[in-house]
Amino acid sequence: MKAIFLLAFIVIVTSPTGSDAWAEETLFAGQASVWASIADKNGLGMKYIPELRILRPISEAKSIDVEISVNAHTMADLNGLSDLDDNADIDAYRLWLRYQSEQWEVRLGLQKISFGSAKILRALMWFDRLDPRDPLALTDGVYGLLCRYYFLNNANIWLWGLYANDDPKGLEEFATDKDKTELGGRFQYPVPRGEVAVTYHRRHIDPAEWNRKMTSPMDDGMENRYAIDGSWDIGIGLWFEVSVGKIRIDSDESHWEEFFTVGTDYTFDIGPGIHILYEHFIQSTGPEFGEQTNQYRLSAVTADFNATLLDSITFIGLYDWKEEKFYPFFDWQRTYDNWKINISAFLSRSDEQKMFSGDGIQIMLTYNH
Repeated sequence: MKAIFLLAFIVIVTSPTGSDAWAEETLFAGQASVWASIADKNGLGMKYIPELRILRPISEAKSIDVEISVNAHTMADLNGLSDLDDNADIDAYRLWLRYQSEQWEVRLGLQKISFGSAKILRALMWFDRLDPRDPLALTDGVYGLLCRYYFLNNANIWLWGLYANDDPKGLEEFATDKDKTELGGRFQYPVPRGEVAVTYHRRHIDPAEWNRKMTSPMDDGMENRYAIDGSWDIGIGLWFEVSVGKIRIDSDESHWEEFFTVGTDYTFDIGPGIHILYEHFIQSTGPEFGEQTNQYRLSAVTADFNATLLDSITFIGLYDWKEEKFYPFFDWQRTYDNWKINISAFLSRSDEQKMFSGDGIQIMLTYNH
């Protein structure tokens, strides 16, 4: 699949242009970052993401563009910096070809697909794993074809087909069968002071991973996932997300997963303006819809404001209702033309992603070009 995308890229770049052809635009950019963490796992990390974008207009309203970027990264314990070379790796980050017009967009390749109304605790985190605490806002993409059509009344429809994505995506507990196609779609419609949307996705579960984690054997499991979400601005922001997934184990047995998020935010006219946000998240699983054998509840509150023209402050607090524990995160960021400095302090679960695992402090320096 990667070879197909690269071939399409080469064809676009090397195809001749006539004297009356629309001008081609080429952009090369990149982001380099280095960070040190003093936490349960003291570590040093480095990352560089170069990005090549080529835009070829077809007419005034139509164009074809390509993005190719990789994620070159390494990480090691502060006490074993010699491991930086051994842990170095390069992964494809984005690799897509897109056609777009005034109302159409068709994108093929390794891309980010993200939607929904929630900001922190996202019931509709289906295909990405964006962490609101990450200063770089990075997430792995998925291989697939995405089509979007925008109506004149601001309604829009999404259709997608995904393939060869064998790692769990978003909130998925069980990986997808990489040899089978995933299909889905989304329809968003404007309503007074906001918008609502319905979403659907269908995929095959990897039976080997299911059988390793669960007691009920599976031969060819299928998941159908349904969602509805909405957001409104009525002076304060209000939104909700509901996602329900039914995994068919066999003809008589199923496994249900239910996710719910509700949230609100408001910017108080205090000093430079303080933005406050609150969200509540519930995850439930069980053999029948509405029969919860396991439930997980999490609440989040955030506050952010610009302290100066260069400095911004962000606070994120997460409360786990089952463990009855509070996990705060604090970040100070200073931004220059191309440089950005982040100093973060956090308390978190030791089994979370490596960047913010355990309790500690992280210092990150980022350069964008």
